[in-house]
Amino acid sequence: MHPYFPEGIPLSGEKYIANDLGAVSLVIGFAVGCLLILRTSLVIACWVNPNLKTSDRALILWFTLCGMIHFFFEGYFVLNHTRMAAMTDFFGQLWKEYALSDSRYLFSDPFVLCMETWTTITWGPLSFLTAILITRDSPYRHPVQALVSTGQFYGCLLYYMTSLFDDLYSGKRFYRPGAYYFWFYFIFMNAFWIIVPTLCLFSSIKASAEAFTVSKSLKVKGGSKKKKT
Repeated sequence: MHPYFPEGIPLSGEKYIANDLGAVSLVIGFAVGCLLILRTSLVIACWVNPNLKTSDRALILWFTLCGMIHFFFEGYFVLNHTRMAAMTDFFGQLWKEYALSDSRYLFSDPFVLCMETWTTITWGPLSFLTAILITRDSPYRHPVQALVSTGQFYGCLLYYMTSLFDDLYSGKRFYRPGAYYFWFYFIFMNAFWIIVPTLCLFSSIKASAEAFTVSKSLKVKGGSKKKKT
């Protein structure tokens, strides 16, 4: 037997192997790894561009974190989804711990698999690209930032809605009973990909509007000078 809901669902792989690492150990290990990589990324970014604003430094860290999670962690799931229940390495145990809040990751749910595949091959690399463009203060920063943020927001919204639809209308719950798995793992841990992309998208829309306003103003001034001459 396995601890995932709905009870008795067949899992991917020939057998289920329980984790030998506890939830606290897994979360701390993942957090420490992320902090080390993010610290290194920030040092490099500030060396490349010492004039980075605090908000841009925060966004570089955000998109670097997104790139790491999308490309490596979610990419791990895409490559191993057919045998996830039996995986015992660190990423495999992390996925099995998270799957207590969404068991769709342990039986190759078509929507989850397609969403994660697209996220891995598209939003992962583009998140790294966005961090680079912010560091270099590139004029392409906001178009790419808006694209990635829209994709993240839409993907997370669909992720929430498909699970909640099954819960509310079909009576099929993919999370274990208890507030911890639903509200902390499923809701809270994914809410960042609703809130932060919304703020990034607003920032990019505002910056684009300001750029068009300046461009239009310059064209009007340029036209006025030509008429005078």
